[in-house]
Formats: sequence, structure tokens, C-alpha cells
Amino acid sequence: MSGAVPMPPSDLPLRRLPRRLAGVLFALLLVACAPEPAPDDAPADATVVAAPDRTAMAAQPVGDLEAVALELGSRLDADGRVAEVQERFRPSDTVQVSLVTVGSAPTARLRVEWRDAEGRVLASDEQSIAPTGPAVHRFSRAVEGGWPPGPYAVEVHLEGASAGVREFEVR
Repeated sequence: MSGAVPMPPSDLPLRRLPRRLAGVLFALLLVACAPEPAPDDAPADATVVAAPDRTAMAAQPVGDLEAVALELGSRLDADGRVAEVQERFRPSDTVQVSLVTVGSAPTARLRVEWRDAEGRVLASDEQSIAPTGPAVHRFSRAVEGGWPPGPYAVEVHLEGASAGVREFEVR
């Protein structure tokens, strides 16, 4: 006999545990870092490249600017805010929109879309702003010959992200 002491059979699996664990971790690492498979309708040798998400990029906040109120009416007060909030207008009315923001930003973009009942954009307006605190931003829309009766909506976007939608009706 050589002097080596044989290990009992019950200890043998414990000696192999570090190797097995390393193998499992390596396999998990390979799976986690593997490229995504091509879609089923793509050729087998096609490379799938994701298009940049322009919506997400446009919606990034600027400074700490935040929209806190969106109001519709036919008259503005001395501060430029809608004097009396309303949802119904006459065909001859000029629809006034006021957006109240808080916070500041070196520059930001506001866009207002005026839509009909089917969601089609009838008109849009844009403003560049650089608020340094609470501020009121105004938009208005009148239709030559009067608004046709029916439902409408106005949506305000702040840096590409919706800051609110208000529906209104012309009677």
C-alpha cells in the first residue's frame, strides 16, 4: 500500500462541487451575454439592429421643469391664465389654452396640437421657453368663419412628452 488514504465515497461529490458550480456559472454567463435571436421571419444570417427610440429621447426631462395645470377657456386673466375654465364653446369663440409649469430649464419646447373628433391634427403651434420658476404659457386658436360644431381636443407636449389633453365641444 502506498501511504495514500482513500477518501470515503461520500466526500467525492463535495470535491467536485466547485468545478460544477463554476461550470453552471459559466453557462449562465454565456446565456445572459448571448445576442438575441433573429425574428422568425428574418433570414438565418440576418443581423437585427434596433432602431433608436426617438420618442424616449424626446421625452427626456429638461432641468426640473414640470407641467402642473392645463386649462381651456375663452378669456385670459391679467396673468395670462384662463379666466374661467370651460368645455363648451360657441363657433365664434377663440379657444384659449394656458399651461402652468413649475421649475426651470435652460430651454424647452412646447407643442400644442388641435384635433378633430377623429383625432386628425387640424393645426399645431410651438413655443420655445426658458422658465426660471412658475410660469404660464398661452396658446389660442380661432377658426375663420367659426368653428364647425362638434367635439375637439387639444394636447400639449412638453419636450415631446404629453403634458395633458383636454377635450372640448363647439355648439
